[in-house]
Amino acid sequence: MTSAVNIMHSSLQQGKFDTKGIESTDEAKLSFLVTLNNVEVCSENISTLKKTLESDCTKLFSQGIGGEQAQAKFDSCLSDLAAVSNKFRDLLQEGLAELNSSAVKPQVQPWINTFLSVSHSIEEEEFNDYEANDPWVQQFILNLEQQMAEFKASLSPVIYDSLTGLMTSLVAVELEKVVLKSTFNRLGGLQFDKELRSLIAYLTTVTTWTIRDKFARLSQMATILNLERVTEILDYWGANSGPLTWRLTPAEVRQVLALRIDFRNEDIKRLRL
Repeated sequence: MTSAVNIMHSSLQQGKFDTKGIESTDEAKLSFLVTLNNVEVCSENISTLKKTLESDCTKLFSQGIGGEQAQAKFDSCLSDLAAVSNKFRDLLQEGLAELNSSAVKPQVQPWINTFLSVSHSIEEEEFNDYEANDPWVQQFILNLEQQMAEFKASLSPVIYDSLTGLMTSLVAVELEKVVLKSTFNRLGGLQFDKELRSLIAYLTTVTTWTIRDKFARLSQMATILNLERVTEILDYWGANSGPLTWRLTPAEVRQVLALRIDFRNEDIKRLRL
């Protein structure tokens, strides 16, 4: 069992994505994905074996076959099986993290960064044009869909779902970074809110993970960027927050308010949050 774990770990190490040339990268990716599937199956099979042995042998021991010493040895073996199954699970998580950082992030990050090339300080005419000719989110969703389709075809459903969970967390973190580098007016804030809702709606359809929790901070940023005036934040803050749990600190709320080019810094500083 230990040898099997070591072989799988070695396969994942050797399958790390080589950035030199398309052919070697494709071969490494295929090797990596196959090994991930094998690791999951090994973990599940060992877990099933443990449960079956436990059920069958418990019946024998209940009939007085074996004695206390035999049962102690058997319990020790079951414990070892559980430990090996857990090692494979840990190895799977390690492999998924590597896949996310080496294959998903380098693709997703540039797509998110194109958000910075789209103005969110816009007039009514531009806002209406964005409605008909979306400048960012629809292409971003299409890119994600095409990338994840390749992994869906090669990975087991369980591993694919775990990977989409990591991908959505990555998208939320990276999108927050670019939003904080942008500037907005009221219509631009409304446009961002629409973009965020479209993205969340899409991601909700591709994974069983809870999406809204991952995007809670971004959703609250969108709420702030949609305010008509600075003091309106007080209608949602503190005693007025109702069931809403704020994920942003007072300093972060002020930082987001400052992204609105039509809000005065003096008004933001005067807020008591």
